[in-house]
Amino acid sequence: MTDFKPSLVRQQSSGTYPPYIPSLNVPRDYNDIVLEWDTPSHIAVVTLHRPEVQNALSPTLIEETIDALRLVEDNDDLSCVILRSSSEHFCSGGDFHAFANKELLTQRWYFELTPKMIQSMLQSTVPIIGAVRGNCCALGVAIAGGCDIVLASDTASFFLPGGTVGFGCFTPAAGAYKSMHRKRLMELLLTARPHSAEWARDAGLVNHVYPDADLDTEAWEMARTIAANAPLVVRWSKQFFYHIQEMEQRQAFRYGTDLITMQSLTRDGNEGQNAFLQKRKPDWQGRKGGGARGDVHAPEEEHVWRVGKEIRRR
Repeated sequence: MTDFKPSLVRQQSSGTYPPYIPSLNVPRDYNDIVLEWDTPSHIAVVTLHRPEVQNALSPTLIEETIDALRLVEDNDDLSCVILRSSSEHFCSGGDFHAFANKELLTQRWYFELTPKMIQSMLQSTVPIIGAVRGNCCALGVAIAGGCDIVLASDTASFFLPGGTVGFGCFTPAAGAYKSMHRKRLMELLLTARPHSAEWARDAGLVNHVYPDADLDTEAWEMARTIAANAPLVVRWSKQFFYHIQEMEQRQAFRYGTDLITMQSLTRDGNEGQNAFLQKRKPDWQGRKGGGARGDVHAPEEEHVWRVGKEIRRR
């Protein structure tokens, strides 16, 4: 059984930070993040790694996170993602070097990047657990809002400092407003004051608060619990949850009934029902098990298409 116990990168006496040492398989090298995964556990870890600026959101960090989530989405052996920081702080928000003193269209281009990243988080069928420690500021709050589950360290501090820097934290608020109680978000937006992890939990942004030393272990345990479930149920559940947000209840019931019927006829649906009746542990196959054709659960056919000169298969 794999355990994930990463050490935090801390500032050295020289003012520099040591490299982050991955403890799992690294499928692709990046600059501002680290992507690791353990397919036997069905868990991926995306670690934000700009410790010298508390993971301020460079265009590179944002685009690399989007690319990493796409790699995870395309891997049928993965069922959960942990999004965390390599150092003591989760995210300080926007990278001022990328937008300060730039003209209007450059600033607009930059501030549209984070919504692009959060949309990729929400559109991914793989659940994302945010593990937040230290500062979670401005656009960092939006990223926490884009996670499906948020676990926070008791060191975490959440704030929208727009009033102190002369331009409002409107994009961050838009990223978090569906996760937070209305009047709590208004307080966060208007006061520009840091709020504790417990306050954020009471506000609906955070699920659980843990001692800082336990945060990564608790995030891994949560991910392992999710990833132990039937892979298609995990992915379809996330899609279902966000899809019904804009529906009337009658439509949500109709959609849910159609979806549960389809999933019941997959190979894993059949396996789960018989495992329950036979009082044994189910053997999940996910997409590899396929859907039902009469009595036969045939695997999905291979899909082949072109992107420019590249041939892709699934």
